[in-house]
Amino acid sequence: MKSYFGYIAALCLLTPFSGVAQRTNVRAADRLLQSDKPNYTEIRRLIQLAEEHAETKNDAYTYYVKGLVEHSGYKAEYRKVTTPGSVGDTAKMFSQVVAELVGWRRADSLDRLPDPSTGRVVLRYQKKIQDYVREDAPKMYEAGLFWLDHKKYAEATDAFSAALDAQRILLPVGRKELPADTTVANLAYYALVSAYTGHLYPEVIRLGALYRDVAANKNEVYQFIAKAHLAKQDTVGALPILEAGTRLFPETTFYFGSMISIYQAQGRYQEAVTLIDQALKVAPDNPNLLVLRGNIYFLAQDWAHAVEVYRQILRQSPDNYDALFNLGQVYYNQAVSILANPLTSRLEEKKAKEYFRQSLPHLEAAYKMAPDQVRDLLGNVYYRLGLEQKYAALYTDKSTIR
Repeated sequence: MKSYFGYIAALCLLTPFSGVAQRTNVRAADRLLQSDKPNYTEIRRLIQLAEEHAETKNDAYTYYVKGLVEHSGYKAEYRKVTTPGSVGDTAKMFSQVVAELVGWRRADSLDRLPDPSTGRVVLRYQKKIQDYVREDAPKMYEAGLFWLDHKKYAEATDAFSAALDAQRILLPVGRKELPADTTVANLAYYALVSAYTGHLYPEVIRLGALYRDVAANKNEVYQFIAKAHLAKQDTVGALPILEAGTRLFPETTFYFGSMISIYQAQGRYQEAVTLIDQALKVAPDNPNLLVLRGNIYFLAQDWAHAVEVYRQILRQSPDNYDALFNLGQVYYNQAVSILANPLTSRLEEKKAKEYFRQSLPHLEAAYKMAPDQVRDLLGNVYYRLGLEQKYAALYTDKSTIR
């Protein structure tokens, strides 16, 4: 009978239905770690049971030991890697040093919560966790560089993120903001580089919200975040980042250009023109910005302003292909819009023909630079003006316009 009750007692230690049993399992896992040859499979099984139980899944001790398991595995692999004549697995070593943060991140968070009965914060594990983290944080940074070098971008992102979380764990109670120092700045930058290079756009956005203002190379980081939003077709999320970018880095045309593209797509032409005018104050002779300005008027069918802008560009750069082709299109579109009216008068037809003539020299000049892009439009103008020989030559020997 005594052995029977002993068996029942032993079984209760392993059953997942008792909170007491789960706390016992965590202590058992802690003790097993101290053995010469820890059975990591059994240790992880015991911790998993505790994580799944209502009474121990919010216990800091559960996650302290969970972190300790991975730390112990990391140290064992580290000794193999660094001991001459011993065979170790570098990738496994780096994976485990990053994995220890999963448990310790949660343990630290729970440890800092006030006790429900007293309202006081009693830090049971913070010092131990901080000691381990202080020692292992540099290795997490090395892990990120290792995975980045091997083009394993998800793993690199996790490693740099873990190193950042390690810095957060080292903060005193009551402090939440990371210091704006070189370590944090570089870790944040590399985390974002890894996530962006790996097309992990949700992670870029998450990391950007946390670290965009402390990361190194802030201009590049803001572009990563904006491009991640745009890759997800999230213009609502992209616009605040782009607006901030225009204020912080007015010399970088990416922010203006991206916002202008969004406004164009949304038909917000006046806002787009206002943005370009702001950019032109910084770079008044930038032909790309002037072309954008003309294109916005073109899309808004504000032909007079479009002509004015394209002519301004051609006065500065007579061989600007975009200005030549677009100006030719402006005159062509004006002519076609007149002829589209079935009640067009002879006087209006004459005006349309004059628009075709005005488009001709600009399209011919553009054709010399990009024949395949201009041929059909130029051919249509030749046809409308009755220039049959030029039209035929355009589609037979594809000869250059003289």
